[in-house]
Amino acid sequence: MKQLLLLVLAAALAPAAAQAQTAPAASATQEAILPTGAVAAPQPAAAATATTSGAPLIARAPETPAANPNAIKVKAEVNAATGRLTVKTDNPGPTRVELTDVGGRPVLTHTMMNGQTAAILNVSQLPAGSYIVRCTAYEKTGMRKVRIGQ
Repeated sequence: MKQLLLLVLAAALAPAAAQAQTAPAASATQEAILPTGAVAAPQPAAAATATTSGAPLIARAPETPAANPNAIKVKAEVNAATGRLTVKTDNPGPTRVELTDVGGRPVLTHTMMNGQTAAILNVSQLPAGSYIVRCTAYEKTGMRKVRIGQ
């Protein structure tokens, strides 16, 4: 049984071995993957950096993925002298602003009727530390970390 298996395996590998012996050395030729996904014909190593048109054979890196369409840009600034937090977003409609501590517990909430108009929140009574400003409008959200009293 083992001999039969070895015979079948040898018969299957024989064409691949013969083809490998007749193929040119890998250092002498290079293949290129084109942007369409097709493999370009092998070319000598000296000519592998450019095609006949002068463009490189190596496909360009994919573009950076688009930004999340459900993200809201949040701008938050703390004025330590007055104890005020100014929040502004790029959302044109009603936006809920929630200030949470680093443990995720809500500390302050506010609803802005127009996110592009700045909301000014009194944070003078909050202990010094880091907080997260989370703005939500329907399915869109955005966050920003702020430091208060430091």
